Amino acid sequence: MSPNPEQRLIQSFVAHTRQPAAAQPLAQICEALIGVRRDEQMLPWAEKGLALDPRSRNFVHARARSLRLLGHHAQAAQTWIDYAGLDWAPLFYLGRLGRDLYLGGDVDLAIAVLNQALEQPEDDTHPDKLRARKWLAEAMLSKGDANGFTHWIWRNCGDSGSYRHSEVPMWQGQRDLHGQRVLVTHQMGYGDQFMLFGSLRHWRAAGAEIMVTCDVAIHSLIEASLPDCRVVACARPLELFARCGDDLLPAVREFAPTMQATLLHLPMLAMRDAPRPAPYFPAFLRAPATQRERATQWAQTLRAQQPGKKLVGLFWDCVQRHEPAMRSKERSWAGLRSLPVEILERLTLDPQFANSVQFVSLHHPLAEVKSGSPRGKVAYYTPGIASFADTAACIEQLDAVLSVDAGIANLAAMSGKPTAVLVNPTGEWRWGRHSTRSPWMESAHVLRQTKMGDWNGVMELAANWLAQR
Repeated sequence: MSPNPEQRLIQSFVAHTRQPAAAQPLAQICEALIGVRRDEQMLPWAEKGLALDPRSRNFVHARARSLRLLGHHAQAAQTWIDYAGLDWAPLFYLGRLGRDLYLGGDVDLAIAVLNQALEQPEDDTHPDKLRARKWLAEAMLSKGDANGFTHWIWRNCGDSGSYRHSEVPMWQGQRDLHGQRVLVTHQMGYGDQFMLFGSLRHWRAAGAEIMVTCDVAIHSLIEASLPDCRVVACARPLELFARCGDDLLPAVREFAPTMQATLLHLPMLAMRDAPRPAPYFPAFLRAPATQRERATQWAQTLRAQQPGKKLVGLFWDCVQRHEPAMRSKERSWAGLRSLPVEILERLTLDPQFANSVQFVSLHHPLAEVKSGSPRGKVAYYTPGIASFADTAACIEQLDAVLSVDAGIANLAAMSGKPTAVLVNPTGEWRWGRHSTRSPWMESAHVLRQTKMGDWNGVMELAANWLAQR
């Protein structure tokens, strides 16, 4: 019986202690760390390996990978540059270099390098070419260039599962949709759905009748927010071009679509409009009536208890960072996006806000148990946050929201609520790259780290933003 991943890791450590001058045990340690989803811990072992074997592409890759997971993106990019002379497959090398240049902030050079990757002879559906397209798309979109959506759509062939209703053609860029009944199928995360469904307003203006699918967890919120569309809940597709299942197919056939589009198609309809839509993704989210009524009563009570104070929602932690079973990429990136509670307390304990602001936690109770709760006057939504519809209803009653780079930031901004988004230097493309305003969502105000992991300056910006409100 082969050893489990933890046992393989222990065995590789033992082998290294016995042969400290051998490269092979170090390679086995790196491989075992990937097996136990602790890739970010490879850095010292990769560097030891490179000291023994400076021409090992595996150690170079491990070093760059661990640096990226730790948030040291410029150092990861420099690693690729330092070892450019090794015998790399050009597509592999250019794609990784371009990605880390983009994440490290050298966006223009990243775009040039990633375009070189796309010029390589491999087929368009080669996994490395699809990865290069994804990063090229995000680099372009981070600069507010909507042409990036022409590359982003290729995720339908790569890392984003999607439904395919084979009985009707896929949208091919038609601008006039009068007489068309369009089935729009969902994919990706909640935050992506909150933002991209905002484009449905453009499709309705173009004349389309629309049926849209969404995750079960956000169905009541999306249904209330899109009263002129038919909204159907179903499982998120995990496979590429998955067949519409028996739970979805009857509703699809009743709607009788003449055309299909995926979530990734939605922003492409207005991509070449001149002038471009402003905002590109219009705010549209609206809580269901039942949740709104409960939230209104809660807010009236809280405002009576805290007269004259602004109600400001707080969301500070990405719960994925607490999930050891999650892939190291998602777990590490969630950690880089999360605000430590002790840093958040610089706001919640700040005496300048004691008489002017009542903070409100926007975390689900189970998530806050993992993230920790800040000291100070932080209220809770007493009807209870059990669903995204509850969160949306709570946000509607607030004066502003402060959130790290997470789905709640998208939810608040797409509800039209003034939202300060606290991001690290990399951030997601939707928050732009340098400006304090998102190029895509009108209500998002971006407060950005100047150095990865340093939230002190961001807290000063957040305090100023709140004071101005």
